[in-house]
Amino acid sequence: MKTRKQETLMNRRKSGFTLIEILLVVVIIGILAGIGIPALGGKSEKAKIAQAQGNINTLSMGIREYEIMNGDYPSSLEGLLDSSKGGPFLEKKSVPNDPWGNPFSYSAPGSHNTHTFDLSCTSKKGVVVNNWE
Repeated sequence: MKTRKQETLMNRRKSGFTLIEILLVVVIIGILAGIGIPALGGKSEKAKIAQAQGNINTLSMGIREYEIMNGDYPSSLEGLLDSSKGGPFLEKKSVPNDPWGNPFSYSAPGSHNTHTFDLSCTSKKGVVVNNWE
């Protein structure tokens, strides 16, 4: 028959994790992190490119609305905010910068869209996002 002291010692030995179990879990977490982190590496650039395309679409709609109301295109993107011309033609009442913090390139008439306007920006990696392709 076991005494209480022997039972208490056996219970202590059964509870907790061994060093090998802890090391195994740390190694598994390291392997999963090593697989997952590189897979997410290029996603932020793709997300910024998609955001830039969305901003170009939004600005294009504002420019087209301006042209419908005034008969010509604005001389600059800031013209979309002109209240004397029926504006503002942008929901946020400000002209956004591209996702990399630079202003969008705008020209009317455009060199690519000769009867309308060109609107573009370039990522830090040299990817051009525009309204003519």
